[in-house]
Amino acid sequence: MLVTVKDIVAFMEGVAPHDLAESWDNTGLAIGDPHQEVKKVLIALDAIDSVIDEAIEIGADLILTHHPMLLFKKINSITKSDALGKRIYKLIENKVAALSAHTNLDVAKGGTNDVLAKMIGLTNVEILQETWSENLKKIVTYVPESHLDVVREAMCTAGGGHIGGYSHCTFQTTGEGTFLPLDGTSPYIGSQGVLEKTSEVRLETIAPEGRVEKIMEAMIDVHPYEEVAYDIYPVEQKGGKEGIGRIGDLKKPMIFSEFAVLLKEKLALGQLIRLVGDPNRMIQRIGLCTGSGVEYMASAKKQGADLYLTGDLKFHEAQRALEMGLCVGDITHYASEVLIVPVLQEALCKEVKEKGWELEVACSKINGQTFWSI
Repeated sequence: MLVTVKDIVAFMEGVAPHDLAESWDNTGLAIGDPHQEVKKVLIALDAIDSVIDEAIEIGADLILTHHPMLLFKKINSITKSDALGKRIYKLIENKVAALSAHTNLDVAKGGTNDVLAKMIGLTNVEILQETWSENLKKIVTYVPESHLDVVREAMCTAGGGHIGGYSHCTFQTTGEGTFLPLDGTSPYIGSQGVLEKTSEVRLETIAPEGRVEKIMEAMIDVHPYEEVAYDIYPVEQKGGKEGIGRIGDLKKPMIFSEFAVLLKEKLALGQLIRLVGDPNRMIQRIGLCTGSGVEYMASAKKQGADLYLTGDLKFHEAQRALEMGLCVGDITHYASEVLIVPVLQEALCKEVKEKGWELEVACSKINGQTFWSI
């Protein structure tokens, strides 16, 4: 089955919805024709020169990265006289699309932060800091008793009626509805020109704002009335919540220096890891934020963290951690996020199998770590 750039974009929207991204972020399709056929995808952390060359060499039609190519820099011109312009030219000339999922993939369930939390063995994992919450709507419709169960099932199957771990959450009250069919109508109950009074059920349920349209379509499709009466109300409470970073607990406390050795092994850090705090301190509760997440360090401490893991730690930030009595591990920006690459490959390969796509998915073999040690 033929696969297009648009199909890969839709897949990534399911993995890491664009709504989860920070407002300053530039995630999504940066370069490419949405309708171009894709036979091979290369997954990497960054679309750097060596990765682009690798994509061209293996015949990839699309590079899927965590970091966007066009992140903060405002582009006033595209020429071959600067590094970014050269990359853009090379991608376009070789018909290679560039797609990324950045802060939305950090926030999403199963994204970078969840992968790191799982890798280091955290339990009771929670969001470190909420960044997004789902708006909810109340949907009310009026239906004859004969079709109550059918309408309820359609609305709930389409995404309505979910509260926590429960589905099909609705409320119903019986009352009397009135209507007068005018000329040209074909009423399910009653006759043209005659005021009809009939027993009806007021059926109401809660729904995520993003699912309202689908729920309404499903409801109207099975409703017996020619013209369906309904109301949609905004509500104050929020639905699902997502956020940046994670915090959780080790199954058993460990000495900080011993845990650091474990980190080095799991993340292949060698001597690159930088540590702050008493090496003999016992740690169990750990906060983390992949990439550059020092700004959430205080939040981790407030939630009882003994240790905080992130990248890009500066000197004065390390001093502040010591003042707070918080141990910190700078595991580098690269090492904390490159771990998402094989996870994305596995997820996309699963999609390929389920949909019968003719698509090859490869992980980049380029080591993009910018630091080294002796």
